[in-house]
Formats: sequence, C-alpha cells, structure tokens
Amino acid sequence: MSDQSRPMSAVIHELKNPILAIERLAKLVLEKETLSDNARRKLKLIHGSAREASGYLQELDLSSDPVVPDSFSSDPVDLRLLGRWVTERFQTHAEYKNQQLQFAATDDPCVVMGDAVRLREAMNNLISNALKYSPKGETVSVEVTRSEETVRFSVADNGPGLSEQEQKRLFRPFERLGPTPTGDEESSGLGLYIVKEIMDRHDGAVTVDSTREVGSTFTLALSAASPSALAGDKSPRPSRALPSQSDRGALNKD
Repeated sequence: MSDQSRPMSAVIHELKNPILAIERLAKLVLEKETLSDNARRKLKLIHGSAREASGYLQELDLSSDPVVPDSFSSDPVDLRLLGRWVTERFQTHAEYKNQQLQFAATDDPCVVMGDAVRLREAMNNLISNALKYSPKGETVSVEVTRSEETVRFSVADNGPGLSEQEQKRLFRPFERLGPTPTGDEESSGLGLYIVKEIMDRHDGAVTVDSTREVGSTFTLALSAASPSALAGDKSPRPSRALPSQSDRGALNKD
C-alpha cells in the first residue's frame, strides 16, 4: 500500500459528507432563493447528480478492513484554526435540519504536532455524528480548549445519548448502536472507529461523556506542542488541510 492509498471503506465513508453537503445546499437554494429558469434547471441537475452519487455510495461494499494508514505526518497544527474551518464546512448540514452549530475557542495557544489531514478527518466525524443524531432544531457546540499541556477539541450535542453498554461498543468497526439518524442520513458504523485509530496514531485519546435522553460530548485530547518542537517552524497551518488565504479571512471574522 502506498503512502497515499486508503482502504476503500474509509474513502467511501469520507466521501459521504461532502456529497451530502452538495445535495443539501442545492436543495436549500432551490427552496429559498429566487432563481432564473436556467439557473434553477442547472441547480436541479446538481442536486440530482449528488443524490445519484449518494445512492451509489450506499450500494458499495464497506466490509473491507478500514485500517488507517501508518504514514502520518508530524507538523505543527493549530487546532483553533482547523476546528473553526471544519465547523464552518458543516453549517449547511446544520441549516438543513434547522440546527444551530456553534464554535468557541480559548485564547491560549492550541498548537499540536500531528497530521492535519487526519485530524481534520477525526473532527469531521465527530461533528457529522452530532448533527446526524441530534433532533432538528437543536444546538451542537464545538469547542477548542487548553488545560496545562493538553489541547482538547470537543463536540457536545443534545441528542438521544448513549447507555453504558453502548459506550463500551462505540469504537468498534461497523457498530450500529441504538440511536438512529434524525434526518435522511446513513450510518456505516465506521466513523468513531476511524476517529480512535487516528487518535491512537497521534498518542492522543478520544473520550465520550454521555447520558441517555440528555446528550453526548465527544472529546479529542492531544499533547500541546513543545517550544522545542516549534523552533524554526513559524507556520502551524499545513496548507493541504486548511482553507485558502481568502477563506481564512472570511473565517476569522468572528
């Protein structure tokens, strides 16, 4: 397996969120915006193509071993910037279900050493799950904090919560637990398994605090980067995982 190759099951899982975002955004614009006949026709084609692609993904076999590759980079990553950007990318999902998706971050340094693409993938899965299982109209809160030498990325929801027995099975591959999606989403049972694999490779941890009928908070915990690790590297923002310069300016307006 090359450094860039991924198991098919993991790739299919990660493709679902951007394709679903295209489908939902197209539907929202069709329902809420005034469009010319030509623009509406084109947008209907985009919406239909996204729905078709989602259908194909659901038909594919996900039974192959979703092993996360061993080839991880170790660069400075600012979890505040990365977390804000990932949260912004899910606003369409939240709007579609009339949910509020909020982001907050500490003013303390939140740079860790890791693979920005994989950390983004872990964040994607936690936010996606929170929106997927939360009732329509509820709030999902994303927060980046620092306590001593640990940086944490947390996602809290007011969803159905998990029993103690369900929590013990959370991070196994292909596990589908009691709660079901509250919209038209699908669940492969791979998301949290991939999150744990990513955190294990970073010597970090993923934890859950959940109560039935109250909600859940999932947290990624990573060691803060030491001054020696950051010496000589002034850019804790790997370009392959973060937005373009123009996107960053938009995201920093808060």
